[in-house]
Amino acid sequence: MNFNVYIDKQIGERLERLAKDRATSRNSLIREALSRFLDNDAKREWPDSVLRFEGIRSTPRFEDARRKLRAPPKDPLA
Repeated sequence: MNFNVYIDKQIGERLERLAKDRATSRNSLIREALSRFLDNDAKREWPDSVLRFEGIRSTPRFEDARRKLRAPPKDPLA
C-alpha cells in the first residue's frame, strides 16, 4: 500500500541523517516508526503499578469525608 506523507524540512533532514547512519532507507525507517507507534497505541492501558496502587495510608480516604457532608438546602425555586 502506498501513501504520500509530507514532512517539514527539519524532520526530513533528521530522517535522512538517521537513514544514512543506519545504512537503510527512509521508507524503512518510516515503516518501523509507524509500526512501533501503532503497536504502542494498541497497548494503551494503565500500568500495573497504577492498577495495584492502594493509596497512601497517611491520607484520609475520600469516602470517609462523605459522612461529614450536610444535605443540600431545599431548592427555593423548586
